Amino acid sequence: MPDMEKVEKLTSILEERSGLDVREAVARNIHYLDGYESYLYRDEIKYLLETFDVEEEPPF
Repeated sequence: MPDMEKVEKLTSILEERSGLDVREAVARNIHYLDGYESYLYRDEIKYLLETFDVEEEPPF
């Protein structure tokens, strides 16, 4: 189960850095998070991808 406080923080980070709604931003998270953040929020990213029923876009 993801930490809901971390989900809220991740959502805020993605919206702020991307300027997109969270659904689009989480699909493109590779463009907005550094390697450490991706590791730190991996469970929360997975949770949001499943919640919004979107697939993570490849980095290229």
